[in-house]
Amino acid sequence: MLAIEKAISEYDDTNQDFIIHSLQKLHSRLLGLFNRFVDDQIRGIEETKVKVNKRKGVISFMRVFPHFSTAVENMLSQEFYDIRVNVNEAYDRINRAMWESLKFIAKEAPGQPTGAAATSGDPEDKEILNYHILLIENMNHYIEEVDVRSLPVLERWRDRAHQDMQEHMRLYLDSIIHRPLGKLLEFIESVENLVATGINPADIASRPSHSRSVAKKVLATYDAKEIRRGIEMLKKRVEKHFGDADDPGLSRSLVSKVLRECEGRYGEAYDRTRRVVEAVYEGQLELEWRKEDAIAMFQR
Repeated sequence: MLAIEKAISEYDDTNQDFIIHSLQKLHSRLLGLFNRFVDDQIRGIEETKVKVNKRKGVISFMRVFPHFSTAVENMLSQEFYDIRVNVNEAYDRINRAMWESLKFIAKEAPGQPTGAAATSGDPEDKEILNYHILLIENMNHYIEEVDVRSLPVLERWRDRAHQDMQEHMRLYLDSIIHRPLGKLLEFIESVENLVATGINPADIASRPSHSRSVAKKVLATYDAKEIRRGIEMLKKRVEKHFGDADDPGLSRSLVSKVLRECEGRYGEAYDRTRRVVEAVYEGQLELEWRKEDAIAMFQR
């Protein structure tokens, strides 16, 4: 198609009508073949829905697309406008099919939550957790592997991958942080909610459910030893979820990304707890762990 489009442009200003007409017919035929090829790729992506029998890892079409787009771009030149338009439309169609099929696979893979289970809100629900893991892995692969080459169409899909990854990373972290820090975060959030309603901090501290002794007991549960144990457990869990991907390099990179997010959650939990202690309990309660120590544990 590239050679034909170039030839048409060269003959365009001549009187070689027969040659131009023949080239245009050939160009139309090749364009039809290209569109048929794209249709076949989309059909293959859609059929992947019923072939996948696992709930984690990079799905085949997500693994193939970066190589496909790179091969296409290595053959293209920006000067061929008509082909550029056709290729961009093909990228859009293929990516849309990939996203739709991926969401379908994540929801319908064996054991995935449906109905009431999907909205249970249970942070320990493994099926919902696996849903987030699958989407994080695949969005990360797209972000890291697709060479967008400043093409707006690929930049849009990369941006969507970033958005989806951030959304599911947040939900994933909400789930896994519950096991090591759940009781602390629940108590802090309940105090924050009371403060947000405008209740006097002294009145909050006088409530039996949020008294100084109750707060002290909750904080004492999270001493340095418990924080260390929770972080070690969390690191092993993240490693189990993301550490055995097909590409070892991407796998290690993703584990590091998730652990940095976990580190941020611990720092945030410390800061929130410190603010509650200062605002409601007049700074008279001690936190038995330091944010710096928690961060250091993640970076080992």
